[in-house]
Amino acid sequence: MHERPDGESTTQRYPVLPAMTLKTFCRHLGTALAQVPEAEAPARAAALLPGVLANPALLAVHQRAAPETGYGRHCIFICPQDRFSVLAVVWPAGIGSPVHDHATWCAFGVYEGALEERRYRPAGGGCAVECARLVHRPGAVAHLPVDAPDIHSMHNPATRPVISIHVYGGNSDRLGPNVKTIWPVEG
Repeated sequence: MHERPDGESTTQRYPVLPAMTLKTFCRHLGTALAQVPEAEAPARAAALLPGVLANPALLAVHQRAAPETGYGRHCIFICPQDRFSVLAVVWPAGIGSPVHDHATWCAFGVYEGALEERRYRPAGGGCAVECARLVHRPGAVAHLPVDAPDIHSMHNPATRPVISIHVYGGNSDRLGPNVKTIWPVEG
């Protein structure tokens, strides 16, 4: 559900795809990314994510592990050509990210639980101002733009862990957490 600051809500629907293995997802995504400009990469990844999110055997036990503090990032695939990385992110109860933007493109989907995302736009003085709140439920997919501000934060408001699957441009082992800037929030 997409909750706008004016109180209206809209629901974004994504096609239901048959469950696919991580190997199949990565093969299809690698082929797609080799054929499109980078600006189309997040949408291509998002279009394929529902299939891998539908796979109940996607993650090994250690890839579901929640850390003692913060959120956990488990790399589950890095493209041999360094085009993209796939990570499982485990959000313990009440844990969230800072308001940030990304160094490379990003698409993500919810594997288990419900994840709150807040989107922001740049404001004066180097701050960000909230412009949308979204609640992503299991199977929900989203992506951030390549050629526009991609400022957001993620939060698990529940009492149980949430798992999301993130696809980032490039090699996450080399690039690190894919955070370009931590933004202060206006107000």
